[in-house]
Amino acid sequence: MAEEPIAVALRRAADLTAAGNSDAAIHVVRGVLDEHPTHSEAWCHLGAAYLDAGDAESSLDAAKQAIRHGERSWGYRLASVALMELGRRDEAVVSAREAVRRDSQDWRCHVALAEALGTDDPQESFAAACRGIQLANNEARPFEVLGDAALRVHDKETARRAYYEAIKIDPANQHARTNLVRLGRPQLGTTTTPAQAEPLVQVHLGRIEELGLWLALRRASIGLAIGSLVLMLVGMDETYSVLGWFGLVLLLFVVFVVGSAWVKFARGVPVKKTLLDHRMLAVAAGLLGLSSVLLIVWTVLVALGAQTLNPLTIVLVTSVASVVVAALAIWRRSHPK
Repeated sequence: MAEEPIAVALRRAADLTAAGNSDAAIHVVRGVLDEHPTHSEAWCHLGAAYLDAGDAESSLDAAKQAIRHGERSWGYRLASVALMELGRRDEAVVSAREAVRRDSQDWRCHVALAEALGTDDPQESFAAACRGIQLANNEARPFEVLGDAALRVHDKETARRAYYEAIKIDPANQHARTNLVRLGRPQLGTTTTPAQAEPLVQVHLGRIEELGLWLALRRASIGLAIGSLVLMLVGMDETYSVLGWFGLVLLLFVVFVVGSAWVKFARGVPVKKTLLDHRMLAVAAGLLGLSSVLLIVWTVLVALGAQTLNPLTIVLVTSVASVVVAALAIWRRSHPK
């Protein structure tokens, strides 16, 4: 069986598992493994199918085979879920931590850790769920898990907003819908997205919205810091003719990142009230604003024929300071006391 047919077979197995036809999926993957017994991804698909069939023991055995044959993190995530099903929560946490260690940029690893920690360590579970959202805020699953974690730390408002975001991304998410009803939201229809039928009245920033703004501020500040450094390095060769245009592009990038984040997370929230209630956010926004104003000044000076890099030095320093403040704030909000 060639490599491309293997990929096709595994895709078919995944579709069968998602459709609830786990027996057929197991049959398909077994056919692959008969010819390629060391194919680690196939072992993971087999483990997922066994898990869907309710056979956690066989799923764990398949996950161990995947790990043995070099699977990077999926095998550990799968083993964590299987161990939880078997009631071996401590081992599940160890396996999930190893998945995070091996692939810290995969949101699914952090979600697995959040679920494994569960009620045993609700604060760390909440932190892991927050990290999952930082890596994949366009996926419903991290929001669903964050909602569960928020309930365990008795933060009903964050749980409500997390479930609401999960349903906006995946209107068929029954787990989020059920928990929203339990939290006091009216029953949501299955054919209408809650973004239209059940808008949340936004009068202040919740944890999710604040985290979204912080991520945008960090992204914009990093872009501004790197861009100003590039401008300084290029400017040393006195090639000022095109630098002004690059500065303009940099400014548009900052406006786009911050503006789109505000529209997504804080539309309808008074700016003055937000900055007064969130002092660190005001500091970071002020530093980013100062950097942007100085970049505008420098761009205008270059357009008028000036040849100076002095304002860029301050732009670099203030944008780096904004990055530091944003990184500290994100860490604090991902690790509630």
